[in-house]
Amino acid sequence: MTDNEIIHEVLSGNKDAFALIMDKYHNELFKYVYNMTGNVETTEDLLQEIFMKLYQSLSDFDPNKASFRTWMYRIAMYHTYNYYNRKTVKHIDEYIEVDLSLLTADEDIMDDVIKEDQLNRILDIIKKILKPKHQKIMLLHFLSGLTVKEISETLDIPDKTIYKAIKTSIEKIKKEVQSDG
Repeated sequence: MTDNEIIHEVLSGNKDAFALIMDKYHNELFKYVYNMTGNVETTEDLLQEIFMKLYQSLSDFDPNKASFRTWMYRIAMYHTYNYYNRKTVKHIDEYIEVDLSLLTADEDIMDDVIKEDQLNRILDIIKKILKPKHQKIMLLHFLSGLTVKEISETLDIPDKTIYKAIKTSIEKIKKEVQSDG
């Protein structure tokens, strides 16, 4: 069942169908929000609020403007930013951390540790050398797997700008990794 079919079911009165959306996107959104909060409990609280907001706003979703996934990420991003604004945190980017062991189930533990270490190193470099706008783009692209078009729709930035930001960010990261190496 596609996202649009599920949404149609929910809007037609089958409220239980929303559980399919939650099951499909929970881990993906968890990883995205956790990378901004660095805290499991805060992430779970925010996810509950995000899914509630998605459910309550479902009738506002317009598939002609964006895919459901893009719309969902936009809501998640702004909701998380608003959470930090309420807490008077000035820079969310300072809170980007990751613990992939929470999300992996079937992989070898040693591979997880290596991947987590490499990813944390890359995230540290991203935080150190990239501007906040480029950090957001890189998180959405590499950690959440959004396409350039989805990032463009989520952040309301032209595709060409996203392509250029990814390209220049990768070059900067490579240069930093080589100089650390």
